[in-house]
Amino acid sequence: MALEAERGGSLFLLVQGGRLRRRLTPALALMTTFTASSVIQFLGHIEDHGAETMFRGQGSAAWPLLPSIARFATKLDGYDCISDLEEHLLERFRQFGVSFQDFRKLPIIEQLVHAQHYGLPTRLLDWSTNPLKALFFATEEPQLDSLDGVVYITHPNFWVEGTTHIREVKAFLACFPEVLHERIAAQDACFLVFPLSKTDMSVPELSAASFPGALDFLHEIIIPSGAKRDLRKQLSVLGVTHRSVYPGLEGTTRWIKSELSNFLV
Repeated sequence: MALEAERGGSLFLLVQGGRLRRRLTPALALMTTFTASSVIQFLGHIEDHGAETMFRGQGSAAWPLLPSIARFATKLDGYDCISDLEEHLLERFRQFGVSFQDFRKLPIIEQLVHAQHYGLPTRLLDWSTNPLKALFFATEEPQLDSLDGVVYITHPNFWVEGTTHIREVKAFLACFPEVLHERIAAQDACFLVFPLSKTDMSVPELSAASFPGALDFLHEIIIPSGAKRDLRKQLSVLGVTHRSVYPGLEGTTRWIKSELSNFLV
């Protein structure tokens, strides 16, 4: 059965099946900006946020809140619309990935989650329900230590728990997925799913104006460039490291290099 969520005449999502949850709130206010140079300061800015709050860390505060397919699309010619590009990417992923895993019968969101996990550009924007892991993502890359980082905080007004029964997405969607692979569990991952145009290659950046009524709030915590290394040290003491966030040998080796270099690498 189709589930529709409408507010103020604007359709936010349409899914086939799935568990839709809705939170009635006033209109989204302007973005509030905070600054944090320590874990204690950071936690002080988020202590009032409850369940279903989502956090996203970025190494540069200048990067837009856009899914990877939007960035990839700027490098391409030959497509009439970005939804055609996504379908072509997924078609080739299903075709050439079948010898490793058959993704063809999976629900669309699960296909996208797997594709993004292995590096394919998708309409998904990664978030986490764990604020310290978002702070880790904002500080993890030493080569970005000259840039201010940022942690975004939001709460969707509509979201779907699980991905198994989602058959169609026609508009903005927040999703708390099943644990499809170990990184989803390790990173407490959740996603914002962007609608893709069938007429052009554009994707709107996440903002109050782009998706009115879809989010309860959207705040940002700026992480000063000079604080990033100390924050990596503080997060390590709390057990938030490459080893815990990226399960497997890759995460372990990155953690070893970071620890032995006193968080310079």
